[in-house]
Amino acid sequence: MKNFKVVLFLLCLFILVGFLTLFLKEKGKSEKTKKVKIGVTISFEDEFRSYIKKSMQEYKENFGDDVEVIYTEAKGDQEKQDAQVEKFIEAGMDAIIVLPVDVNFTSNMTRMAMGAKIPIIYGNNFPDEFKAGELPKGVYFVGSKEKTAGIIQMDYLVEKLSGKGNVAILMGDLVHAATFERTAGIEEVAKKYPGIKIVDKETAKWLAPLAESVVEQWMEEGVQIDAIASTNDEMAIGAIRALERYGKLGDVMVLGVDATREGLNELAAGRLTATVFQDSKEQGEGLLDTAIKAARGEKTPNELWIPFQLVTSENYKEFLSAD
Repeated sequence: MKNFKVVLFLLCLFILVGFLTLFLKEKGKSEKTKKVKIGVTISFEDEFRSYIKKSMQEYKENFGDDVEVIYTEAKGDQEKQDAQVEKFIEAGMDAIIVLPVDVNFTSNMTRMAMGAKIPIIYGNNFPDEFKAGELPKGVYFVGSKEKTAGIIQMDYLVEKLSGKGNVAILMGDLVHAATFERTAGIEEVAKKYPGIKIVDKETAKWLAPLAESVVEQWMEEGVQIDAIASTNDEMAIGAIRALERYGKLGDVMVLGVDATREGLNELAAGRLTATVFQDSKEQGEGLLDTAIKAARGEKTPNELWIPFQLVTSENYKEFLSAD
């Protein structure tokens, strides 16, 4: 009788452990596959960010109804972006993705999201309030090391100029870290070559029409330029238009960054000298993937850095379908 009770006890214990294991397994499974709601606020300063959004939209299809993504546009207004983040928090979003208006003023959004214990994922431009490698828990970043783009661009330009020539720089919007980092990369390389002179640098806020006006002014003033290092493709295209009007396109090299569709077309036509590929697909997918994993409590790195790549007339066809 005693042995029977022991066997019965062990059998009951075995069944209980089995049910408990199954329960925990199903609970974990349901938590990982629970529907996730993500709010995205983007400020579209240039064409490249539209590619990031497109990448997120396409990647979201892999998750079907398990993931819901709501997009809002900040239109270059920091107060509007702050308000959008606040509304996402009030709506009970599981994660928030921010492509910031101004990297100098992200702290309010960070504070609100951290206070609500909602993961916030910054994309494309690293927030000035933090240092790389030191993001606090619940804050993430997905993007590329912007200074590298300027270094890659200028290394190639120095080679094309054989280490001697006058270079002008078209800078992006002055509220963007990418503007200063890419410019710093260009200048860092230029300093290594006594024969390379930076003759001027002006902001055109990432926009082709403004870049066109800046280059026209240089032409009118008679600035001697052998090459223009533009910190994005859109401004490079504006530079090309101005140079063409002044009959200088064949005499002045133009380089861009981003490898946008229009930039690649200009490269194929021999009007753009080179560009630097920034991977919008990887950034978009990385942002959404990070947001989903963070929302579900899954392990994911706080920082995801995606490399730049040089694009020239020799390899541009490899990037034509990348956007």
